[in-house]
Amino acid sequence: MAAESAIVVSGQARFTVLSPCLLRMEWSPSRTFEDRASLVFVHRRLAVPQFTAAHEGGWLVLRTGAVELRYREGSGKFTDANLQVHFTVAGAQRLWTPGMRDTANLRGTTRTLDGVQGATALEPGLLSRDGWVLVDDSERPLFDGSDWPWVIERGKGERQDYYLFAHGHDYLGAL
Repeated sequence: MAAESAIVVSGQARFTVLSPCLLRMEWSPSRTFEDRASLVFVHRRLAVPQFTAAHEGGWLVLRTGAVELRYREGSGKFTDANLQVHFTVAGAQRLWTPGMRDTANLRGTTRTLDGVQGATALEPGLLSRDGWVLVDDSERPLFDGSDWPWVIERGKGERQDYYLFAHGHDYLGAL
């Protein structure tokens, strides 16, 4: 679990500042947020980066030295109308909102090579020429939290559990 001082809750939304360029964004209609490790994000207990949280004209605004997240408070599920993240890529200001397509992803790996003959399509990776990558962890399995962790399914229900890597072209930093 991430350090409490890295977490900001606004109604049905919870935001965790994992690094100056990496944000976790969760939405749950019941305000039930997930603290257990997932298969993708096993460890979130990182050093808490410097950031500020403010309320400005109905918006929750989180600022690190690299990104500015704006969420319209009380507006529900994340959409392009209520959530935006501003950051810089190659000296130019960029804006990310939910639903944007990552058009220049540099691809990652494939889960298995069983039965593969020749070239195979690679899954999206953590690096993109667009300067950002969104990992949607909303439906991925979790570890149960026991001393000898077992993989379990997430509970049923509507939720959003996003990780936004806004590293620009700092590919080593993203990794």
